[in-house]
Amino acid sequence: MPPLRYPVHFMQLSHYLKTFPFEEGLGSRIVYSTKKTSLALLPDDVFSCIGDRPMTDEDIGTLSRLGIIVPDREEERRSMRFYVDQLNAKNRNLNISAIVNLDCNFECVYCYEQGQKGKFFMSDETARDLLGFVKARCVDKKTITLDFYGGEPLISRRLIKDISVSLKSFAQERGMEYSFTLVTNGSLFTRRVAEELTEVGLKAIKVTLDGPAEVHDRYRPFKTGAGSFHTIIRNLKETCDIVKIGIGGNFDNTNHEKFVLLLDFLEDDGLTPDRIAEVKFSPVMKRPAGDASPTDYHDGCFSINEPWLVKADAALREEVLRRGYATSKVMPMPCQVEITDAWTVNYDGLLYKCPTFIGREGFAVGSLKRGAAEYRDTYRLDIWKNEECLGCAYLPLCFGGCRYMAFLRDGHIGNIDCKKPYLDAALETMLRQDMKYRRPAGPQ
Repeated sequence: MPPLRYPVHFMQLSHYLKTFPFEEGLGSRIVYSTKKTSLALLPDDVFSCIGDRPMTDEDIGTLSRLGIIVPDREEERRSMRFYVDQLNAKNRNLNISAIVNLDCNFECVYCYEQGQKGKFFMSDETARDLLGFVKARCVDKKTITLDFYGGEPLISRRLIKDISVSLKSFAQERGMEYSFTLVTNGSLFTRRVAEELTEVGLKAIKVTLDGPAEVHDRYRPFKTGAGSFHTIIRNLKETCDIVKIGIGGNFDNTNHEKFVLLLDFLEDDGLTPDRIAEVKFSPVMKRPAGDASPTDYHDGCFSINEPWLVKADAALREEVLRRGYATSKVMPMPCQVEITDAWTVNYDGLLYKCPTFIGREGFAVGSLKRGAAEYRDTYRLDIWKNEECLGCAYLPLCFGGCRYMAFLRDGHIGNIDCKKPYLDAALETMLRQDMKYRRPAGPQ
């Protein structure tokens, strides 16, 4: 019996698709679904016949699964309005970013919390309110994840441990899973601390290294002025067998080339890809005008679309992948403010939808004691539900961009933070990097 045929006029190319020639003369192209983040190589004759010729059920099934074809492009576009709603409906994780203090033993030159830092700590009473807030929102959840921030969160290690002991017990009694992560400068993360915290649910930490020692120590010194680089490296080497470690780094247009030296150092010093979970370097964000600064630091960026950033980001990503380190993929990324079960709790119990907005007037949306208020207008939810965004192939990778970047640039979040110029310039390079260093999905 011949293979079943399906009338191809019912199947069309997805609206959320980008294609690039693979190699000249080979007659194939890179096909990437921004919605499914699937990466495939298709012969030109196969790709060009979509919409014109019958296809086998097998081909239809494969290409549909990869997000390359859909029954109706216009219906697909209309349905994107409900994409985030569907994510929220399926989400069984409660994620809380808990700012346990605004104290820090570092004096980073670009710190976005600079005007708020001080001896401000979450009290035991507020911690109890946090526990109540979490427990009340776990009716249909399977996992609870807390991300502890500061300041430097490990200054409040006892409080983190107390909160985690309570939530771990609560989760176990209900057949749920509790875990937490730390965003830490790494200077206090000794092996003893790591062993103590993994017992109560610590799964991963993220530590920042701003280049090799001579660069990092200039940008992220201790308050005393002493360098912090070698203290952090010692701690990472002592703890990488206990907990997953992600290394971040904040570069600007004056120092990004130095980060290659950091990668060389990590390899030579034994912090090899098998010992580090992820490496991801990001640009420094400028502070809004009027924010306090301990230095005359004025570098950084207001937008991901700045031309120097495209080149720097691609070069650093290449070096990370070439050495075998894992790094983040391009993937659908709705802004955190749109995720219903993601909250930020400041040390004083005020609620926000993103850690970057803590302490900023007008962005608190309730408190642990009073509960959460409506925040649709405060954070401009669904700002991307306009014809221009819905018609953009990059929508699943952007969703209107970062609210905080828009705030930095415009002083408010009434405008989208469109990533199209950046993605136009960078996406093809990133896909080719993934094909070179990772095994692509789908038919080849």
